[in-house]
Amino acid sequence: MLRLAYKRQTDRHSSLVRSRFAGFQLRHFSKDSSDKTPVVVPTKVGFGDEAPRMPHVLALPVLNRPLFPGVFTSVTLTEPATIDALESFQHHQRNGYISVFLRKNNPTGVSEGGVLLPTPEVITDPSDLCDVGTFAQITRLNRNLSSAGMKDKSGDEIENSSATLLLLAHRRVDLVSVDEVGPPIDVTISHWPRLDYTGSDDTIRALSNELLSTIREVAQLNPLFRENVQYFSQRFDANDPYRLADFAASVCSAGKPEDLQALLEEKDPEMRLHQALVLLNREREVSKLQQEISAKVEEKMTETQRKYFLMEQLKSIKKELGMEKDDKEAVIEKFRRQLAKYPDVPADVMTTIDAELEKLSTLEMNSSEYNVTRSYLDWLCGVPWGVLSEENYDISTARKVLDRDHYGLEDVKDTILEFIAVGKLKGSVQGKIVCLAGPPGTGKTSIAKSVASSLGREFYRFSVGGLSQVSEIKGHRRTYVGAMPGKIIQCLKTTGTTNPVVLIDEIDKLGHGYQGDPASALLEVLDPSQNSSFTDFFLDIPVDISKVRVNADGDIHVAAGTS
Repeated sequence: MLRLAYKRQTDRHSSLVRSRFAGFQLRHFSKDSSDKTPVVVPTKVGFGDEAPRMPHVLALPVLNRPLFPGVFTSVTLTEPATIDALESFQHHQRNGYISVFLRKNNPTGVSEGGVLLPTPEVITDPSDLCDVGTFAQITRLNRNLSSAGMKDKSGDEIENSSATLLLLAHRRVDLVSVDEVGPPIDVTISHWPRLDYTGSDDTIRALSNELLSTIREVAQLNPLFRENVQYFSQRFDANDPYRLADFAASVCSAGKPEDLQALLEEKDPEMRLHQALVLLNREREVSKLQQEISAKVEEKMTETQRKYFLMEQLKSIKKELGMEKDDKEAVIEKFRRQLAKYPDVPADVMTTIDAELEKLSTLEMNSSEYNVTRSYLDWLCGVPWGVLSEENYDISTARKVLDRDHYGLEDVKDTILEFIAVGKLKGSVQGKIVCLAGPPGTGKTSIAKSVASSLGREFYRFSVGGLSQVSEIKGHRRTYVGAMPGKIIQCLKTTGTTNPVVLIDEIDKLGHGYQGDPASALLEVLDPSQNSSFTDFFLDIPVDISKVRVNADGDIHVAAGTS
């Protein structure tokens, strides 16, 4: 025989307990004879309307929706005292009985300020419970493993925990009084008698048929609703309007707490069917809206997938016809076409490029190594190997260009013309450096532009004022994120030739920092015995920059001269 264990506080007199639980047996299950805590055991246990009619039970407030008779419902508990009391039931008796009431205030679990209720099982006022609830049987109670038995650093068990309670509702009950606000909550209840329908009203029959028709329609629209109907279909009688309305309300997920509670409190079969039909109509509209949203999303996804498959097929067809290559092959082909334009690529450079191209062909395009290798090849193939601008050593043309761009400065112009004349005799001007010094705004930079124009070369300028990092001259190593070559290699790629005129501006303001001495790094750029095999940290291969014509300028604070 199943027994319902109901534990009372030890300070209450046992005679009071016996008077309140007339018709039930009081037994002691404690092994300790000093513990006189009585436990209430029903003399009759049954299902549905045959379940015991206990007047005094624990009450459990719930959120969002009340329990309807004949339906299994899972409830999450977070209040420790309530969990302990229900566990005591499970310890003394396998299946116990409680009453379940919807919260009247904040039935959705959210307070007026928009804050979630931490413990919905706790009430502060008896009026927080609705007047009509459900008499339910505890079928299973499980503490969550994540919180049960946890201890703090001192070794004491943590009280805060949660549990999952599975209930089977039997019948409706009226709330007579709240004896203890708790937790746990102790209430006195009055059980509803069984409501049987024996009439043959056409209105009831029409409402029942419409209700069944709506249930079938919603089940076709909503798969989740269909699963609930299939699960609970054996627990109701289609000829009983009371049970039919309860079944319809129990499977509705779009109903508001107030509407569901109103149906729970309704005793008239016609009104109960009307209210259930309203809930089902709302469920049908929500299901239609859900189906429309699902259809739009599916249509969009289908269209996207269709375009993707068509594009992949188009790529495959073009590749078979030789009209198009995949992205990786196109990149490698671009690099090879770019190298074919250069008249003289050094053998060691070509060996490095071939090795990198072979490496690129084996890498996945989504890998980080692919992007690093491609960036390296961009710079290797971007250096104009063997590309030279046609030089002009015509003295008269150089004089016209200098006079056109500047008035006066005869000493400077004569020095530049002498420099060009010597270059005409030697056939080259490499190895010579011109340093222009003077006050700001006197034309140092524009003179360097005129020199480039008179020689027929490309012009590139970069300032080293305040420069304190060697990497600005010699580049970054490829191991760094965002690495790139130094200014000299950038100059070659920008101008597209290996013999531009380069102006190193503000050389008198060159800095010195903890990351190296840029002035020392410039020695490899300016020294004719070294710049034929200049090595940038990023490219990591020798580059001949001996044909680069270097000019430098600075303010009057440094000694002026020409070397």
